[in-house]
Amino acid sequence: MTVGTTEAHTMKSNVPFMLLCTIGLTFAVLMLASGLQVLDPMVRHDDFGALLADPTDFYVKTLEEGRWLNYWWHLRGWVTPAWINFSVYQFFWAIFAGAAAVNACGKEEPFRYVAALALMIVVSLPALLISVWFNTLLPGLGLVALFALLASFLRPATMRWLLLLFVPLTLMAYTTFPLLLLTVCLTTRDLRRSWWDLLTLMATFVISFALGLLVIYSLNYMEHGVFGISIANWRNPTPPHDLASVIANLGLVLEFFKETALTIAFENTTMVTIFVLVLTGSLIYLARVEPWTALYIFAGLFAGIGLLSLQIIMTGVITPARAVNFVWVLYSVLCVRVAVVCHSKGRVPANLAWSFLLITITVYLIWIWERYFIYTYWQDETRALAVQAGTGAGPIYVIGSYKALKSESKVGIMGPRGLQLRLKYLTGRTVFVCDRTPDACENVSADALSGLVVPVPEVRQMQDRTEIILPPVTE
Repeated sequence: MTVGTTEAHTMKSNVPFMLLCTIGLTFAVLMLASGLQVLDPMVRHDDFGALLADPTDFYVKTLEEGRWLNYWWHLRGWVTPAWINFSVYQFFWAIFAGAAAVNACGKEEPFRYVAALALMIVVSLPALLISVWFNTLLPGLGLVALFALLASFLRPATMRWLLLLFVPLTLMAYTTFPLLLLTVCLTTRDLRRSWWDLLTLMATFVISFALGLLVIYSLNYMEHGVFGISIANWRNPTPPHDLASVIANLGLVLEFFKETALTIAFENTTMVTIFVLVLTGSLIYLARVEPWTALYIFAGLFAGIGLLSLQIIMTGVITPARAVNFVWVLYSVLCVRVAVVCHSKGRVPANLAWSFLLITITVYLIWIWERYFIYTYWQDETRALAVQAGTGAGPIYVIGSYKALKSESKVGIMGPRGLQLRLKYLTGRTVFVCDRTPDACENVSADALSGLVVPVPEVRQMQDRTEIILPPVTE
């Protein structure tokens, strides 16, 4: 065995240990940043179906969004507590971040850069925003994590063949999950980069994505009689029918860019400027020292943003900023790669680049902790109502608007159904919110329906039911 072969074998044998350390560190930091969410995680009202394994309300999303994998997950027939699902979801995200970092840095880089990349990926704000649908997205993110993990052990050529399997499956979970798979393939450190390699990778991804659409359309045709996706009316789709409507939808693309940039940068225009300058400057610098690495990263950004822009133009529906998680992953790889290059350029550039990584990770960790902490206001307030209501056999009637709860505006509860399902989950009882289903509230107390004013939520225990009376909404 030659010396080179021995070194390669040694580095390869270190991969499991490096993965274990990186994923373990990343998961620990992520759970600390999640704070009290770990004990009682925030569940959005349309995520309760996945939590409770109830496919009733989710079925329509197979037609409207092609989310077949998520629908099959709803059919599993068994229920686990929200805190377990949240912990597993965060663990999957930590696996992806850790494995993607090991994959992007290779086996020869100092561990601190591998750890920094994993932590920078895991503090993605789009990832935070989408994490409140953790029950629904659990199987899809599990596949994303598995793909990244496999990429640490299998040859790049093998991973490209696996795109044909993983892209259609993850597409049936969330539209931009496949772009996370593409970022893993584009940022693999062991690639023999060339124009032919890049073109074949992108072609394989496009074919895989098209295959995923074909599978979704075929399933919709067999189940709903529609070969395609029927976008929900509440999204206000405006497909183009002439040049003027195309131009109008181009304006939505610009709005999407603005919303995305502000989301990634804490809704701060100064931070947006810093983000754009760092992204542009890093790409230009890396293009001079590692042109192929820069080209592959740019190709991922161009393909992903181009795909989302095309979707907006064709549908007239703005994609939410939480869909651009792949942008942050590529940005993280770019920043860490520049820091690694600066490591060999002298102490000053190395210290500056390393300091930038630490500051970025720290700032975003603090923001994530604060954001998760905000959700605890709603959790605490609704838990207090559930404790007062108890776990009796009769139904619970909620009189008044859910907006009367002080925490509603902080966490963005979008309808009375959020309160109904939260109380149902906590008490195990049937819950009627009279604002949502007034016909079901015919048997509640007459004085309650006549507008009884209470300064704080009041719980009344009746013989056959419980009434929760909310104070009037103040503007």
